Amino acid sequence: MATNPDLLLKRFLHYGRETSLYQPGNRILNKYFEPNCITSVEALIADGRPADAVVHIVKAYSDGYSAHSEALVYALACCVRQKSNDALRQNAYKAFKKVCKSVQNFFLFVKFSTELSSPTRGWGHGCRKVVIDWYVKQNPLELAENVTRYRGIYFWTHRDIIKLAHPKTEDVAMKAVLKYVMKGIKEAREEFGGNPLAQPVLTYLQAVEDFKHSKEEEWAARVVEQHKLCLEHVPPQFIKSKEVWAALIPNMPLPTLLRNLKRLGRLRFLRTNHPVMIRVVEALGNQAAITEGSVHPAQVLIALRSYEQSGRLKYVDPNRELKPLVQPNPKIIEALNTLLESSFKSLVPTGLRYLVMVDTRSPLVTGHCWQCTSVPPLHAAALIALSLVKTERNVTVLAFGVGVPTAVPLSKTMTLVQAQEKLREVPTTSVDFGLPFSWATENKKEIDVFICITDSQVRAGRLKAAEELKKYRESLNMPNTKFVVCGLTCPKFSIASEDDPGMLDIAGFDEQVPRVIEAFSRGAF
Repeated sequence: MATNPDLLLKRFLHYGRETSLYQPGNRILNKYFEPNCITSVEALIADGRPADAVVHIVKAYSDGYSAHSEALVYALACCVRQKSNDALRQNAYKAFKKVCKSVQNFFLFVKFSTELSSPTRGWGHGCRKVVIDWYVKQNPLELAENVTRYRGIYFWTHRDIIKLAHPKTEDVAMKAVLKYVMKGIKEAREEFGGNPLAQPVLTYLQAVEDFKHSKEEEWAARVVEQHKLCLEHVPPQFIKSKEVWAALIPNMPLPTLLRNLKRLGRLRFLRTNHPVMIRVVEALGNQAAITEGSVHPAQVLIALRSYEQSGRLKYVDPNRELKPLVQPNPKIIEALNTLLESSFKSLVPTGLRYLVMVDTRSPLVTGHCWQCTSVPPLHAAALIALSLVKTERNVTVLAFGVGVPTAVPLSKTMTLVQAQEKLREVPTTSVDFGLPFSWATENKKEIDVFICITDSQVRAGRLKAAEELKKYRESLNMPNTKFVVCGLTCPKFSIASEDDPGMLDIAGFDEQVPRVIEAFSRGAF
């Protein structure tokens, strides 16, 4: 295990683990945040550098490269709950205002800080103060939206938290929102209905309450449009309403829409000329939304492949008669393919020199990515390579070939389908992770980041990767060269040396994998 606590903490902040292995998946459900999962904070305190822990957390949050923001919140909660250094605790409380501004991160912090304080459940003065400030320092209308959009997450509700924190304020509109959370809309109206300062928030809260209990779909759709309500506001009786969905989509963030395409297909709302389908196509073609939503090509690819497979049954029971599934709409698929090509334009170049070496054996074509079964490994490999080719100025793409690395001529003008075909054309017999380094050394090619992409063939090979990387660095005087291995179909492997901060293993594939590669390449961890 690498002993540098800064490196360990940076890894944790970017993907929830202090080791050199990134695995896709939900960090909460997979129980990443168990006792002793983070050792670097205490190590920094012992090293006499407690302030550095919060500096790393804030920087990781500000840079925006963290693949799993819940890791940032957990690390911050650890800084708050540690008992070794009071100054670190105070700095962590200051960082809370920035890192936990969103409702999701706020609830996560409450969850983590409470769990870390076990067996006691007290919050303490500092924790109670930042929780109170989170409520009373928001704009009242913004708070009204937050408390109605997310009434509770992770077994905590706003009512639970307010009951413990006892926030107080002189702002009449804010008092009305807090009263609504604790007692409901009726008592909030009785106490503040005659005060004109509270009218805007009371009007909004009343609309949300009426929406929640209504059964009139057309009226509900008008409320959604008027108050710009979100998907999280929608009660169960309207979750299958085409009128409500049609009203939601124009203001829905593009990543949220992509995640819900399969659901819309199953609801039969994406049939040709359906009102919802028309609005979905318009939203997918909105260039401003692509830029504002920071949609990565990987997100679009996963949504595209998932939607394409929505008309297939994974298992057919011969004893049951099933209704035929709704088949994917070609117009939606066309819109997604167009969006995919447009999304490459939003990528930001790193200015580094890359060598990408791809395993093109048949399992990469016929298999499935671990944690992302809708995407074939070849598609994921092509996306990683093409994202770099289209964004960076100096990228070399090779296939392992038949004993000798073979060039793959990818260009900036290619589509993802064309890139897949180019990779498919090159035969590969075996994978040796030392080959990229020996090839680059022989050709005196200066490379900042080597990326090897394979399926599950992640044995070290004849040429040991760590040794060959070291030789390459010395031979071409490139001490900071990095090496990434992507094993797209396996859940776990170990090629990277834990003592080498310039090596990273990635097992499986999800929408965060390109982000992790970019952050690692930039030196974020």
